[in-house]
Amino acid sequence: MNLIALLAISFLLSLVPFSVALSSSVYRCIGWKEALRIALIFGIFQSGMMALGWVIGFAIKGLLLDMAFPVAVLIIFFIGIRLFMDSRRPGREQRTMAVENNRILLGFAFVISINSTLLGMGLGIIYKEIMILAGLIFTFVFFMTIIGIQAGKRGMMNLGRSAELLGGIGLILISIVIVLQYLKII
Repeated sequence: MNLIALLAISFLLSLVPFSVALSSSVYRCIGWKEALRIALIFGIFQSGMMALGWVIGFAIKGLLLDMAFPVAVLIIFFIGIRLFMDSRRPGREQRTMAVENNRILLGFAFVISINSTLLGMGLGIIYKEIMILAGLIFTFVFFMTIIGIQAGKRGMMNLGRSAELLGGIGLILISIVIVLQYLKII
């Protein structure tokens, strides 16, 4: 995978933590110290769960034989579909998260990183290097979480839905591009 694809995947995965950070800061003021703590936890969970998924995907790659590539692409495609469908769910603008409680924050970090684990499984099947991707994911998630908190403090709640929609469409397009590259069409 080239650097542009890695940057695109990292950015698209950072949109879900962005959305959560945005909604958690709409109705209360989150200071910089707390914003950095939230961003650090989200970044660690997203990159760590991606790496865990990669290990699982890399381990099962041999079991899938000729089906490894289609399974990997389908995983990426269906995560994109799920993000797209989640963004269309009504009432998303009214959700808020109480991330001042460490248990709740860790729970949110775990829940939103499940997609990263599944995506990591798909990438573990088709991509051999994980350290660069994990570092990029941490960096993007860290900064996008801080941006989301700042946007939420300014009342930009509609950005959350748009971010999840963009993330879903982006992952769908990435899965299509991977297939086209595999078929040597592009």
